[in-house]
Amino acid sequence: MTKVSLERLRFTGFHKSHVGAIRSCLEYWDIPVSAAWTYGITGNAFLSVVDEGMRAPNTGEPEAESYEAARLLGLKINGLHTFADQESFPRLQADAWQAARAALDRGLPVFAKDLDIGNETSVVYGYDETGYYTHSWHSGSGHEGAEQAIPWNMLGKSFCPCFSCARQRSGSPAIGSPSQAEERDDGLLVSLHWAEKTEPADDKTAIRTALDFALRHSARASYEWGGRRFYSGTAAIRKWKEHVQSETIECFYMGYYLDLFHESRHYAFLFWKEAGERIGGALTELFREAADQYGRIKDEYRALSGMFPWMQPRELLTDPDRRREALERLNRLESLEAGGYDMLEQIRDKL
Repeated sequence: MTKVSLERLRFTGFHKSHVGAIRSCLEYWDIPVSAAWTYGITGNAFLSVVDEGMRAPNTGEPEAESYEAARLLGLKINGLHTFADQESFPRLQADAWQAARAALDRGLPVFAKDLDIGNETSVVYGYDETGYYTHSWHSGSGHEGAEQAIPWNMLGKSFCPCFSCARQRSGSPAIGSPSQAEERDDGLLVSLHWAEKTEPADDKTAIRTALDFALRHSARASYEWGGRRFYSGTAAIRKWKEHVQSETIECFYMGYYLDLFHESRHYAFLFWKEAGERIGGALTELFREAADQYGRIKDEYRALSGMFPWMQPRELLTDPDRRREALERLNRLESLEAGGYDMLEQIRDKL
């Protein structure tokens, strides 16, 4: 079989890789949307999600709803996003394989989760008789071998072909950034999607819908997904504080989560600046206040992220000085995030 390949489809590189996949599809279709607008209109600029043990970043996020929200930007996303039992897992893998080939044959961009890197979403730019070709965080220098095909029945098993991950699977230390496969539930989630162009919503409708989604998810506070408990909104910050106080979070995951939270609030800040330019009018002052609020929030996350730059060691955070400063900043962030949600509610109700 000849390799089918969409050479223009490449991963854009967001830490929240499912948002990066949406952004990659927008770029593939030449839809002129900024990174900040992508983050904001999918609601992800305002979401806070952590798991009970704070060991599963990029898991438990409302990804299916984010893909539905992409319609507001001009993307119609379809696909599979479901947990399987051991009996149905091979059938769902086969269904995804057939759907991916059909989509790529039509020139549609494809993306999948837990295909190469655990807990991460990668774009699928091609296939051959063996399996999928992906572009992800493990593409490029330091991850040689990532360009090889991934057998189609490895979807959901995080089978990155790069030499570093192959070493890790064999029991040798990884070289460079490791796969997160050891921190996930193996062989349960089947998640593969493809994207077509559609008509985007007008700006006011898009913002109102995005804020409604972000507020609803944040108000859940606690929920089950995939056999784990997750926390959202300010409850996520409180859970984070508990782990810092009890010395039960690894420095590695402090850095990982901070990268995710800083990225999202950085784009929240830029989103409100862009909203003021795109809409303005009677909402100009409220958008400016929202930009100021999220500017303060992203600055706190940036300072915390500077304390735990990538990549931190796999050891518990026990240093008293780092813990004290982290708790002080997380306390401020709990208050700032609560104020941010109040502001989102005001804006939604005025649109």
